[in-house]
Amino acid sequence: MKQDKFILENSAQQYHTEIVKGWEKLYIKKRYFLYQAFKKYFQGKKVLELGCADGAMTQWLIHDFESVTVVDGSEVFIKEIREKINSPYVTFICSLFEEYSPTEKYDSILVSHILEHVDEPVLLLKRIKKWLASEGRCFISVPNADSLHRLIGVKMGMLTEKDSLNEQDLLLGHKRVYTPQLLKSHIASAGYHIIKYGGIMIKPVSNRQIEAEWSDELIDAFFKLGEDLPDLCSEIYAVISKE
Repeated sequence: MKQDKFILENSAQQYHTEIVKGWEKLYIKKRYFLYQAFKKYFQGKKVLELGCADGAMTQWLIHDFESVTVVDGSEVFIKEIREKINSPYVTFICSLFEEYSPTEKYDSILVSHILEHVDEPVLLLKRIKKWLASEGRCFISVPNADSLHRLIGVKMGMLTEKDSLNEQDLLLGHKRVYTPQLLKSHIASAGYHIIKYGGIMIKPVSNRQIEAEWSDELIDAFFKLGEDLPDLCSEIYAVISKE
């Protein structure tokens, strides 16, 4: 756990200077498209967000829910988002997800880009299921090993396998890159039902190349194309409920 905490804080400290530097506009657009995909399936008035990062989604959640609980293992991120959001309807908690034990149930739980970080994702999903209200929904997103840019990277010799951890993965503390099949398998093993499966953006080249060279119209077209070809998108998502 201590090593996990170290990786979390190190990643958080480099988030703006290294991880999203050079593709800031695309980063926000990707978070927005994912949020809009989730929003169609939001349930109830009480939401739990596991992993807020810099709070991009949190700032939208406060407009769609009456009660927002934010849990992140990084003190850096919690401090940053507290300074952005001043609302009596938001509760901030700094905790590793494996150690978090809420006393209430949530109507919606966001688990965006979390499962690739944890040692036992199926076990975490099983724990989360206990936190869901009876008709609650969980919202998952993960990086996709079958993304077009990773498949191209293999052909170019930049990656050994499509699910190999690259430099960015290691900097973020990723422990795996999901294929669509692996994500669906983990969801089923944890005892959930998939309501909606989809993908966000077909990405043939790197985020920074897209930011520097593509027009807004071209970027939007590749987001729309992702709706038709989710298995090739840069990230995949699922809206799930208790079976």
